[in-house]
Amino acid sequence: MLFIRPSKMSDLDELLAISSSVGDGMTSMPNCKKSWQKKLQLSEQAFTSQTAPAQSCYFMVLIDSTNQKIAGTTAIYTGLGLNQPFYSYQRSTTCQHSNSLQTVKNSETLTLVEHYKGATEVGSLFLLPQYRLPGVGQMLARARYLLMADAQERFSDTVMAELRGWLDQSGQSPLWQGLGSHFFDMSFQQAVTIAATQGSDFITDLMPKHPIYTDLLPQSAKEVLSTPNDSSAPALRMLEKEGFKHNGYIDLFDGGPSVDAKLTQIKTIKDSQVTKVEISNDIQESDETYYISNSSLQNFCMIMAKGRLSAQGNLLIDKSAYDLLTSGCSTNNARFVTLMSSKKTANINSRAA
Repeated sequence: MLFIRPSKMSDLDELLAISSSVGDGMTSMPNCKKSWQKKLQLSEQAFTSQTAPAQSCYFMVLIDSTNQKIAGTTAIYTGLGLNQPFYSYQRSTTCQHSNSLQTVKNSETLTLVEHYKGATEVGSLFLLPQYRLPGVGQMLARARYLLMADAQERFSDTVMAELRGWLDQSGQSPLWQGLGSHFFDMSFQQAVTIAATQGSDFITDLMPKHPIYTDLLPQSAKEVLSTPNDSSAPALRMLEKEGFKHNGYIDLFDGGPSVDAKLTQIKTIKDSQVTKVEISNDIQESDETYYISNSSLQNFCMIMAKGRLSAQGNLLIDKSAYDLLTSGCSTNNARFVTLMSSKKTANINSRAA
């Protein structure tokens, strides 16, 4: 069975191997041991702290219980831009009018902004190819929302996600080649790596502060604005189903779209229910599939399992799922939600021992 838990420092080597396979474009998972050590330390502090840090990381891993190996990753980042500026380009349109020529000209501009300062970000969603099965990617994505549903005071009312932008076959960004490379004496991959491991000070120092007219960009750069990487397109569709929208903010390096939603309006959070979880010896393959998470922050666990609601409104699952879900918890309270394709949704959080 697959389950999701908070990351541990002992996961370091496996996560380094995964980030190597992901590539340099996923800036939240750089192939850098020191960055991973810092991320894992911050995550452990976030999950175990009694009060929420202003800026924190809740990093989770998907585990295959048959071999205890990491199959995927997902994360929540809070306090975006509080310690280091978080920059985006804002796409907007300016209108200019000439009385003498009786002409109106609309022009699109890109403006450097810190729109998401203080927001909560969901990201670092990655799944090894052999685990890309129906419902598993959703499981990783929705674990974040179930965690946020149980501890809303720890997260901003604005939740955003930044999608990787479109790259060509050689791994280069047309936007970087047409814009960023003129202001930074480095390649696209170098810029991405520096931003991920050293912060954004170099952007503050060198990026032009005035609006940039997109008409001055090469056609290849204009065409990729707000266009996600092929590998990010499924994640974007899942985000849109949750209620996230693209409001014109894009990544500085590759032009990938940022999307955002109000925390209380995210579909999984709105649709999730809290109940008690019980063991049943009569769970059938025809029963509903639920995403189930426990409400223990420190011992967070989420599973995808067959279940059925009892006449009393409790969620019935088999013993193996119950034992995995409630390990380390003190009560059997739970939050549940069904598959996104269903009309119902179920997420369970359990504190049971």
